[in-house]
Amino acid sequence: MDTEGLSVICAGLGYADEDDSGNRIGYEKTDYCLDNLKDLLRFLRRDDPQSRPVFKQVCKWNTVSKDLIPIIEYCQDDRNLVLNAVKVLVFLTMPIEASSNDISQQIEYLWGLKSSITHSNTIAVVMSLLESPLENLEHKALTEDDWKLVQLVLTLFRNILAIQDISLQQKAGESASQFLSLRDRFLELLFHENVMDLILVITQNVGGSSQYFRQDNLLLLEIFHCICMGQEPELLAKAHLNRSKVGGDTKTSLNSLKSILEEEEEKRKLSRIRKLNRSSQFRGAFTWVTMDGSKAFFKGNPTFTSHDKLLKPHQVQRGPLKKIVSSWKSTFSKG
Repeated sequence: MDTEGLSVICAGLGYADEDDSGNRIGYEKTDYCLDNLKDLLRFLRRDDPQSRPVFKQVCKWNTVSKDLIPIIEYCQDDRNLVLNAVKVLVFLTMPIEASSNDISQQIEYLWGLKSSITHSNTIAVVMSLLESPLENLEHKALTEDDWKLVQLVLTLFRNILAIQDISLQQKAGESASQFLSLRDRFLELLFHENVMDLILVITQNVGGSSQYFRQDNLLLLEIFHCICMGQEPELLAKAHLNRSKVGGDTKTSLNSLKSILEEEEEKRKLSRIRKLNRSSQFRGAFTWVTMDGSKAFFKGNPTFTSHDKLLKPHQVQRGPLKKIVSSWKSTFSKG
């Protein structure tokens, strides 16, 4: 691997703008930022699947948090730049090959990427990229480029959802419960950013007039597998029966999935406490349901956690995306 060349590429992406307190308030891309992103993609495509030296080095330099995420968050006016940054994220988050070396270290790096993405506006910005494809889908004018963009985004979600393994070293250390809490936090984020609605819309179009999504059957199955991983079959069957009683529309299906995750969350936490034998140090992730039906997400013990510690939702310009997704859900409910 050409470490020096890779270093020049990563260093040539740009740099963060910070205030007097050292807080990031923007990102200054270089004139060659786009070219460097494309070069970084070429490095990742040629990365050795056994040792993955490029992947490890990029993660070691913390390039995702320092450059890729800021590019996505602060350079939204440059769509091509953001798309290439998303492509790099897709390569970096690809599942680990079973025959690969240093799997434990790779797992640790992947959890680091998942944490950085979860605690940023990345998902919201990525979802905003799909406004045009969803509009075209609504008007039955989906193009091949639209489909490829949707497929790219779905692949990114699949990759991040698939980051669930915890190595023996992590189980023995102090980070296992934090990783499990992060997994729940990412699922909550997907609901908050309407990703689950999007997945349901795309799934219902697999057998529709557009032939593009028929090629994504396996990808969608993998996504549902990762979402439901660890859930008890009894709860899935119960949710299906409840949905059938009220008509089985898309909204009910989504609410059923939410209830599954919330109900199963408590059972998983109790099971993890027993397995890790760390009940006194356990910290979980919980959903607070208010009187109006809205939900807030916070970490810690639900008995002692202060309302002041509730995590704030991301504020990102999303345009008409949520309206489009809701429109599709309404259409399928009537169908």
